[in-house]
This record gives sequence, C-alpha cells and structure tokens, in this order.
Amino acid sequence: MSQIILRNKPKLIKWLVSGYECLLQHVQAKQLITMSQYSELIDITGKEKGVIKLLDIILGKGEDVCRQFLDLLKEDDVNEFSPELREWTKTVDTKGTANMTGPSDTKVPHQTPDRDCEHRPIQDYQKFLKETYSKLIQKVKNIDPIIDDLDLHDESVANVRAKSTNQEKMRKLLDCVNCESIAKDLFNALWKHEKPLMNELLNN
Repeated sequence: MSQIILRNKPKLIKWLVSGYECLLQHVQAKQLITMSQYSELIDITGKEKGVIKLLDIILGKGEDVCRQFLDLLKEDDVNEFSPELREWTKTVDTKGTANMTGPSDTKVPHQTPDRDCEHRPIQDYQKFLKETYSKLIQKVKNIDPIIDDLDLHDESVANVRAKSTNQEKMRKLLDCVNCESIAKDLFNALWKHEKPLMNELLNN
C-alpha cells in the first residue's frame, strides 16, 4: 500500500490540496495520526506543505495505516472535492494489489521511501521495542523531542520528564507503551530523532 502512495504522491498532493482541512478532520477521526501530529499539521502554513507532511506521516506508519488511508480516500465525503481523486480511488484495490491504469500509472521499480520513511516495514512494533529495550535505554539521547511527538497523557509525560537521566527517562517512556498504536508512534518518533541509532538496530 505504501508503494501505491509513493508512486502517486505528486498526483495525490495536487488532488488533496483543495480539501486539505476536511481530509485532516477525517484522518484525525480515524485515528490515523496522533494529537501532536494533528496539531503540527494544522499549524503548517500552506496547504501543499501540509499535504506533503501528512503523506509522509502516513507512509511512516506502515502498510496497515497506508491501507486505511487509501480506504478513507475512497469515501464520498472525503473525495467529493476532487473528481480526479474519486476516479483514481476506484482503480486502487486495497484488499490486494493496486490496479493501476492509465499511462501515468506504469509500473516503476522499487523505490526507497523518502524523508522519515526510509526504514523497512515493521510488523510488530511492540516486539521490536521489547527486543531493543536495553539498547534504547542506553543510547537514546533526544528524548524530549520524542516525547513531544507522542500522544501521551499529561501525567505520563510529566513522569517521564521528571526523571533525571536519559536512561531513566527512556525506561519510563518505554513503560508507557501499552498498545501497538503507541509503539508505532514511538518507533516513528525514534526514527525521526534517532535515525543513526535506529538504522543500527534495524540492520542488526
């Protein structure tokens, strides 16, 4: 599903700009983004930049979220502002592979996702965090911006920030991961702010 979005990213940007605010509300309602990501997107100056950032966030969340996003684009309330988008979504099979039609939808070789999406897909984020638990505690340094990217309760955030060392903060933060959605958000935040470390962990 991510490859469908990547291959058609320029067209999606053009189609989604006119209904950006509406799309953002639907994406938030489907819980495809966190509250902090929603706040970041709503504050971006320029709809095109907002759409680009939204697509990058969706791509960074893995195949399941990409599939949900494409399913969302099929809904009449979402694609009503762009007839071209509506017609395109009819060619996309989110239950299997995409049926890409038209001269602009020719097959392209596998591409490495850009920006915050260069990591390989992770099937079980909680498992990954559990397997790399000790190394994350030892090596993560940019904990404050990571916390800022997560949609955690204020009390949990305060408890993490109250710790005096990076190791204690990271241990407390990992203790807050009690579901796959939080694990996925933490993974993406780590990828954003600790990319060299995450490359090391993913390539081991």
